[in-house]
Amino acid sequence: MVDLIGKKRFTVYDTGLFNLQLILNQKEKVNQRFKEYSANLTFELNVYKQFFDDLDRKFLKEPGPVQEHLHQMILEREGQTFMEFFESKVLELQEQTKNFSKDENEAHGFFFRKQVWDFILHSAFMLRTNLKPRGYAGDYEMMKMIYENEIMGKSLFARLLHSYPLQIPAANAVRNRRRMIADQIREAVENHDNADFRAMSVACGPADEIGEAFSDMVELKKIHFTLLDQDMEALRVAMNTVNQLELEKGISIHVRYINDSVRSMLRIRDLPGVWGRFDFIYSMGLFDYLTPPVARAVLARLFEMLRPGGKLIVGNFHVSNPDKAFMEYWLDWVLYHRTEEEMLELASTLPGHSRIFFEKTGCQMFLETRAPNC
Repeated sequence: MVDLIGKKRFTVYDTGLFNLQLILNQKEKVNQRFKEYSANLTFELNVYKQFFDDLDRKFLKEPGPVQEHLHQMILEREGQTFMEFFESKVLELQEQTKNFSKDENEAHGFFFRKQVWDFILHSAFMLRTNLKPRGYAGDYEMMKMIYENEIMGKSLFARLLHSYPLQIPAANAVRNRRRMIADQIREAVENHDNADFRAMSVACGPADEIGEAFSDMVELKKIHFTLLDQDMEALRVAMNTVNQLELEKGISIHVRYINDSVRSMLRIRDLPGVWGRFDFIYSMGLFDYLTPPVARAVLARLFEMLRPGGKLIVGNFHVSNPDKAFMEYWLDWVLYHRTEEEMLELASTLPGHSRIFFEKTGCQMFLETRAPNC
């Protein structure tokens, strides 16, 4: 018995040692220029961190309001200098990695995050994208952080690191698409005839756009919404969004919640019979995570659920996204970026008319396709 336990312990030890060696060997795949970049970056970030930490200590005994005022002054002055420095390092990262293959990006990204991990720990946003507690980077909590765009952190340095990813064009694009989809929903409702209006959000997340879309509407009796997400926690947040809107406005919204996945969508034979038919279907972020074959199949299944004349809109980050390197290396947030042609190709077999349009940063594009009227 003792011998058996001993062997098991040595097996665990040997496995751990083997995995350790695999991790250490990763650095052999990293080019020297990138190692130098990472070393210089960590040195400079440590210098900035010490500078801001020293300021935090100096203001520690000040009354709360005075301390907050001083912090705000520093964030607006020295903080801006830091942001400019950080942006320059991100641009340098982008330049160094622009011609990397997928394998090279993975190897260099793994190495990079090992170097900057202690800094990532200071940013609630960066930490969540890296740890992925819901199994993926762009979860409902991430969306909430981007939408709310609030500075968080226990120190000046933490606040600065947390705020950077919330200010980049990609984050602005996420906020823009929420407003744009809300406008699209309102327009679709206003242009609809007297029959009931049915809409569906796929991978709905927190569904904040519903509050924005219906905030000024009085007559909602004929509006029916279906919210689909594989994450039950996301649906609970969406329920809270709807309940809060109903309480604030004294209205009632017909909402159906479906806790299901893309896998089910592709498996269910009679999708319109099970989930329904809709005048408006949209998905803002799902397609960023789908391979071309899966994206094409999902788009076709969504199209099946359109009523005659119905509209389908899906979003996807464009290949011109200037924050791609930052997202992949700092946030471990990897998306399928597409061109307009690649996006239109997904809908090439559908009978409806399709077009591409962008939100104002140009990071996020949308494919819109309409079902024939009969």
